[in-house]
Amino acid sequence: MKIINHNYINGEFINIDSNEKLTLKNPTTEQEIAQIFLSTPSEMNQAIECASKTFESFSQTSIDERMEILQRIHDELIKHEETLIDLAVLEFGATITTTRRRTKNAINLFLVIKEELKNYDFIKKDAYSLTRKEGVGVIGVIIPWNANLAHLCSNIAPAIALGCTLVIKPSEFNALETQAFLECLHKAKIPKGVVNVIQGTGEIVGEVLTKHPLVNAISFIGSTKTGKKIFENCSKTIKRMTLELGGKSPTILLEDANLQEVIPQVLSSAYSNSGQACHAGSRLLVPKSKLQEVENLLLQNIQKLKIGDPKREETQIGPMINQTQFNTVQSYIKSGIEDGAKLLCGGLGRAEGFQKGYFVKPTVFICTDETLKIVQEEIFGPVLCVLPYENEQEALQIANNTIFGLSAYVFSNDETKALAFANHIRTGRVLINTATSKAKTPPFGGMKQSGLGRMGGKYSMDAFCEIKSILF
Repeated sequence: MKIINHNYINGEFINIDSNEKLTLKNPTTEQEIAQIFLSTPSEMNQAIECASKTFESFSQTSIDERMEILQRIHDELIKHEETLIDLAVLEFGATITTTRRRTKNAINLFLVIKEELKNYDFIKKDAYSLTRKEGVGVIGVIIPWNANLAHLCSNIAPAIALGCTLVIKPSEFNALETQAFLECLHKAKIPKGVVNVIQGTGEIVGEVLTKHPLVNAISFIGSTKTGKKIFENCSKTIKRMTLELGGKSPTILLEDANLQEVIPQVLSSAYSNSGQACHAGSRLLVPKSKLQEVENLLLQNIQKLKIGDPKREETQIGPMINQTQFNTVQSYIKSGIEDGAKLLCGGLGRAEGFQKGYFVKPTVFICTDETLKIVQEEIFGPVLCVLPYENEQEALQIANNTIFGLSAYVFSNDETKALAFANHIRTGRVLINTATSKAKTPPFGGMKQSGLGRMGGKYSMDAFCEIKSILF
């Protein structure tokens, strides 16, 4: 069993000064795979002070120097790509096909940001003023367990590009992958103190990070509940914030949608990352006249889904990350049943054929009451709620009747009609006639209680900037 007992501070792996530990289990087999030591507040303080001191010099480096650092990190990660993939599958349970694609995209972010940096508009000048973009300073980063490498790369790359320094609290449940990533950073010889990583819990070290006066900005990805707490902590020192929070994203099938073609994409979105995705299309809005046809197609297509060992290429749905998340999803399914929603398929208990592993049955509810808990709250598991509507006006009302506003999906044979509908949805991202986008670096973030700010390519760099005006 692997032991992770150190942080990464000032370019060195330093032993954690605590005996508090967490045991990680393989979510597929429930076998113990690692023990993780959890840090203390004093270690977080040490990392923050290091990052603050390093910012003084690193912020003065040239664009060429920072481009070279981004290239070195990319090159080192490429060498260890397969290891990173294997560890993500092992400790998170994400399917290997999804993990392979996500890992490649994450590593490529360093090249994407490098290209953005070449032509980034740091200075604008006219006859009487000069406007200058500067790195915000020390960025505290807190990320979840559902796409660890992607979240690490999407914060580190733009921060380095702008000459910022970072203190990162990754999820303790991704410690093996994080360790492998840090070894790559170390081999890439990034300047000491630019990236500092503290292993621990949000309640202990995350709390310090969001309150510390030397931290200039916070980038958080996670639940809306935790985001509200972070917002409150940051308000004490008026930190800049980028918050990518929860979602309860609607998928709207307009009257003319080709159901045979669309339903597989509906399930691909709803059960993305085994349902452990903030952007999952977990509410499906269908015309009442098409409800029976949709139900039949959902049942037919769900029967074809491959649930099982995430290491197998054919697997489409893997386990929940741990027992806690499995129990959470079970409680929502129980709530749906008790509240009177029609259970179309799935339900309580492990998926059929599994004696071990945190495998949830792919579940579908038909809901005529949009106030139900399962309709309004983020479940973070493979649970889809189907809501019938009478007309497009009602569909729009249902789509927007949520505290969230992260993503949405619209399907129609008429793209112009779909676009017109999409323009009225209060959400940060809308996908039309697809469950996945080929766009390279679109802005990503939410409206309402799904967050603040945007990340992605140039937008990530903008999020980590301060703007200074110099007047003549």
